[in-house]
Amino acid sequence: MKDEHPKRGAKRSLDERLSKHPHMYEQLHRITDEMEESIAKGATADEAEEMAIKQINELGRAMLSDWAQARHQSSVEQVRQEQPGMIRDSKKNCGGTPPSEGSS
Repeated sequence: MKDEHPKRGAKRSLDERLSKHPHMYEQLHRITDEMEESIAKGATADEAEEMAIKQINELGRAMLSDWAQARHQSSVEQVRQEQPGMIRDSKKNCGGTPPSEGSS
């Protein structure tokens, strides 16, 4: 399947992989900066952990959302190539049902 991880010998670095997702790369830097800053200000390990968990969860949701959007776009493009008449880019031109005479 296309979504499988690359084979162990072909593993790319995290920097290389995140270069395709600059907003995620920046978010990881922000998480690290905030973690270091909170620890420097005297946050407990539990507080720092809680903050990091929340932010990593948000990053995970953003990554899954990006993945889903990319999959959807890929699927749409595939259908367009295989069956060009199946997908229309225009809105329906329907005025709806005309009102009846008794309604006001």
